[in-house]
Amino acid sequence: MPTPAHSCTIVSVGPGAPAHYFQEMAHLHATELQAGLLAKFGVAFLADFYNYVAGDPGCVLLVALEGDKVIGFVSGTHDIGKFYHRFILRRGLKLATRLVPYLLSRRALSSIVSLRRYLTSRNTTHLPVSELTSLAVDVGAQRKGVGKALFAALQEHFRSEGIQAFQVTAAKTQVAALQFYPALGAKLVAKTQLGTLESFVFVCPTPRDPPGST
Repeated sequence: MPTPAHSCTIVSVGPGAPAHYFQEMAHLHATELQAGLLAKFGVAFLADFYNYVAGDPGCVLLVALEGDKVIGFVSGTHDIGKFYHRFILRRGLKLATRLVPYLLSRRALSSIVSLRRYLTSRNTTHLPVSELTSLAVDVGAQRKGVGKALFAALQEHFRSEGIQAFQVTAAKTQVAALQFYPALGAKLVAKTQLGTLESFVFVCPTPRDPPGST
């Protein structure tokens, strides 16, 4: 896998990984990806969510480790629609109990309604079904090549599976992400709305010869 400028190691995470990996990924998601709906469900939900992702055959979960500490991670899925179907079918009831406090709030109802509208109204027929679902790096390790190495490792995984391109969405408030993905070759293909938050959809290629490979 690509070696980042920062002194860390990127490894693939499976369901048998140390429990603290999932806790640390959950904390990173909650602090660095606050614009998304999942972050509002809390750290406990996120830890369970990434534990599920680690064991899903259609997903990939990679972490950047400094020693035994997770300082960054990226997750992706080969088919976003099929992934959500499997997740709800297999883990929905178990994880629902963690959502009750949030679901009882009026703010949650508004968020869920807007998410449903987002998922059912946007035209995805021209988009790849594969998707980068989350990428986060600890604030102390940002701008040191960790995010780029995680992104390249995900590209490498998708390429090995015969996937030529994948999509990723960033909200207008995620200023760093809106600069990060185009700098790595992603193309803006659509704008969408999640509640009152404008978001941008990019398509990222998985080139046969990634930068720096020759």
